[in-house]
Amino acid sequence: MLLVPSASPGFLLEIVARLPEPKALLRAGRPDSPFLLSFPLILDPEEIPRPGKKDDVVLVSADYAWIRWAKGKGFRGVWANFPRKRCPELHPLHDLEVRTPHDLERPWKFRLPDLEESLGILRDHGVPENVVEHSAVVAAVAFALAERLREKDVPVDPLLVHRGGLLHDLDKIWSIKEGNDHGERAAEILTKLGYPELGEIAKRHVLHPERLPRTWEEKLVFLADKLVEGKEVVGIRRRLSALLRRYPGFR
Repeated sequence: MLLVPSASPGFLLEIVARLPEPKALLRAGRPDSPFLLSFPLILDPEEIPRPGKKDDVVLVSADYAWIRWAKGKGFRGVWANFPRKRCPELHPLHDLEVRTPHDLERPWKFRLPDLEESLGILRDHGVPENVVEHSAVVAAVAFALAERLREKDVPVDPLLVHRGGLLHDLDKIWSIKEGNDHGERAAEILTKLGYPELGEIAKRHVLHPERLPRTWEEKLVFLADKLVEGKEVVGIRRRLSALLRRYPGFR
């Protein structure tokens, strides 16, 4: 079911009303009266239970406060960012960002884990807290860079960049213990989970001549990882010096 707050701009209510999916209007302020009859249901926010599956309930809103509310309820959140603003969160909560009315009318596919699911993947694979903290900073830095590049019309997906940054070190401890190539195991895990793009980002964030980053998303996570030592943004020279001290066999 699609949900849209009644206080949404009239153009957004009109677009959602035309979509073929089952839908309901969330009682949240006074709606534009012409659209009241376009929705078969009008619900109070507190009436809606947590769904069995996140995809069962999808909230569409131009107001990021409603995206926060939706994620707290266990829903999917589609951010109708037609003004093309920067995300107000360092770690984006939305599952999908649409930037034109045409995008909103296309079939949607939630092809990335949300923030909670991403942290769950790290937890399920035994990633220690210090690596999670490092990955969170890498994700935030890469996401900020991606948003700024997109403002210059660079074709980059900031949400993919963020999730890739968060999961790039999924196999860090395993690769150290087993002596295997860092990034390869993470790529296998993420691909099996249904996230091949994230797998490629993990595979190509390392200093390896045969696994250089190719896409903007891969390049930004690669760069951000080289700017962050632990959970501190330090710059490339200091970061590479730390890597060489930690892994003296690498030259």
